[in-house]
Amino acid sequence: MTESIAEHIEELGGVATSAQLKEAGFAPGVIEYALNSGKIDRLTRGVYCSLDMFDDEFAAVTMRWPKCILSHGTALYLLGLSDRVPGNLSVSVPRGYNPQELRRTYPDMGIHRESEGLYGLGKTTVRDPMGVTVPVYDAERSIADIIRERAKGTVNPQLVRDAMVGYFRKDDRDLPRLAKMCEAVGVRDELQKYLEVLG
Repeated sequence: MTESIAEHIEELGGVATSAQLKEAGFAPGVIEYALNSGKIDRLTRGVYCSLDMFDDEFAAVTMRWPKCILSHGTALYLLGLSDRVPGNLSVSVPRGYNPQELRRTYPDMGIHRESEGLYGLGKTTVRDPMGVTVPVYDAERSIADIIRERAKGTVNPQLVRDAMVGYFRKDDRDLPRLAKMCEAVGVRDELQKYLEVLG
């Protein structure tokens, strides 16, 4: 049975929550036994992974706290629009969400609380460096967010520049959508300035 739990986790992409394993018919005792006998590993509380899975923070955070959407510089990195490996992850959560345990576990994480209209706008999924599918904001939303951070003076201008240049090199760039996202987060005028410089 422990072999099949390891195989099941492998089939799910190398990571599974305890809820997913229970749903597949694995009792908590079986999960515990597989863990203690070294067949599987624990990524974080309630999230298990196959033995070849390195410490995957992207998956650990989004599986343990499903309301977290990887955003800002973290999303830009995962989307290939920044080569800066995020030292501290950035996530977006709904405004009323209380991320106390998340803060305790990751004290340096950038947690962005968002209004109902903004939270989830532009949400998509990508494969992280370990091959696990994780929730992120798409390129247009991430650029809008990073322009807003730049306007507030809370982000490195070089990151914004690199992201914009990378975005304009993309074949699938969608400028009307980018404008819409910038409108939604309140930085339409700032976008215009970048477009003039890059144009």
